[in-house]
Amino acid sequence: MTIDLLPGRGVRLPAPLPELRFGLTEAEVRALLAPHGETLPGGLRSIFVCGCRWALAFELPGVGVTLCADDRDRLRSVVVGRNPSDDRPACPVGYHGIDLLGWPAHELVEALRAEGLPVPDPVGGGLRHDTLHLHRAPDGRPRPAIPGRRPRHQRPFTFDVVSLSDPALYSEATKATE
Repeated sequence: MTIDLLPGRGVRLPAPLPELRFGLTEAEVRALLAPHGETLPGGLRSIFVCGCRWALAFELPGVGVTLCADDRDRLRSVVVGRNPSDDRPACPVGYHGIDLLGWPAHELVEALRAEGLPVPDPVGGGLRHDTLHLHRAPDGRPRPAIPGRRPRHQRPFTFDVVSLSDPALYSEATKATE
């Protein structure tokens, strides 16, 4: 049971759930997921996400999935986050065959680079590579600091949330600013 993020295409959900391609309307997404109600124990629900025309959410083992639409009412991004209140093992989230959640960030970066992806080092608990965005969820624990000094290197952490967006969204934004 793996969620596969497909750059430029969308997301392949674990079988028997379907693949959801960027550009689908809300009605199309609902129609594709409707036959799988028993696989989505909490159901498919509408939620508010700032900047999105519509957003749908559902739970899979150990993770929450959110689907967001652009201003043309088309699926534009998929967000998957670890659910710390779910005791089940988290459903892996694959990208180029690499599980993105739950591994130390530096190991994940090394694995992505080994696949030939020019990913940068994580900065401030996050990583951006093209239309892929990873970040850690705030854990509420205070970070000890030494007054007047910056830490020499970032403490080890894992990513808790990943999002993949439609690359067309970025090319349209670039054209609008030119």
